Amino acid sequence: MNPTTALKPLAFALAAVMAFAAQAGGLDDDQGNGQSNAHGNNHQPKGPTLEQILQITAGAGAVVMDSQESSDSSVLNRDTRNDAKIDNSLNNSNGNMGANVAAGNGNQQDNAAALATADESFIFGTAVAVSSATQKSAGNAARNHSNTNNTTLNNAGNSGSGNIGINVTTGDFNQQKNNLAIAVAGGRVAQAAAAANQSTSGLNVTNNGNTTDFVAVGVFGLAGVTTQQVMTPEGWKPPVTNNASITGSMNNFSGNGGANVSSGVGNQQNNSLSISAGCKSCL
Repeated sequence: MNPTTALKPLAFALAAVMAFAAQAGGLDDDQGNGQSNAHGNNHQPKGPTLEQILQITAGAGAVVMDSQESSDSSVLNRDTRNDAKIDNSLNNSNGNMGANVAAGNGNQQDNAAALATADESFIFGTAVAVSSATQKSAGNAARNHSNTNNTTLNNAGNSGSGNIGINVTTGDFNQQKNNLAIAVAGGRVAQAAAAANQSTSGLNVTNNGNTTDFVAVGVFGLAGVTTQQVMTPEGWKPPVTNNASITGSMNNFSGNGGANVSSGVGNQQNNSLSISAGCKSCL
């Protein structure tokens, strides 16, 4: 192949990227100077999106971009028992596996995977993998009275291979996430990026155990009144209890394994993995 001919697609792509960047920079400069375009039909683009960049610069692109948001919710639990468990599951498995188990209110769980591959004859031969996770919890209120939350992961995800993601949670407004992005190309350029953003604000949690009342139970002749402590329907309740455990799990596993176990209110957990592979012989 003529070297000049081979470089033409590369030059075209670089020119396209520079054009996108110039347009974005021009818009930023106008905004920085306090200038605005009064014509609604002449708005300049804000720059290339991630998908556009991948299409132009990458022979293989894998993207996982998702978000979880919980806001302005209210939960009232009285003497509630939440049990979430995974026992004897996903053992001796191969490939991509995801398991979500939740008990309670307003919980969010997710397992996401993106895979991409490109022909080795592609002119750029680059691989780009991006994984991004955003979790937000705001303005939620949880009031728990004499509740018990049990979360267990027992004898799960053992002796397998590949990618596995397990999410187990009990309680309220918990967010869990497992993300995987893999890109493979025949070229020598490989890029990988992983990002996670978690924020919690305005979360109001009240955990109380019910109390015992004192009531009058009898009158003895003319001598007077006696009182004693007795158990009432709202009394002698245990306080809020949260238990989370992982036992005998993820043993002898080969590959990428992620397990999230939470119990309570407003927990946020994330496992992100981004992999890109290029051609060693191209170095």
